[in-house]
Amino acid sequence: MHPTPSRSREQPTSAAPVKRRHRRQRLISLVYALGLLLVFVLSLLLLPNDAGLGKLLWSAHGAG
Repeated sequence: MHPTPSRSREQPTSAAPVKRRHRRQRLISLVYALGLLLVFVLSLLLLPNDAGLGKLLWSAHGAG
């Protein structure tokens, strides 16, 4: 039996979309993690300076 030419052509092209898919998923994960970090930092900055962790953060910021 002779190998079909379509199989030899499909193999290299099927590897490229898989790599592209992994790269895209990694990029989406990175952007998601950066977004979560940004929300966390903004929430710390917007804490009221007279209660709880906000009091601790702003007193340390003012002392430094």
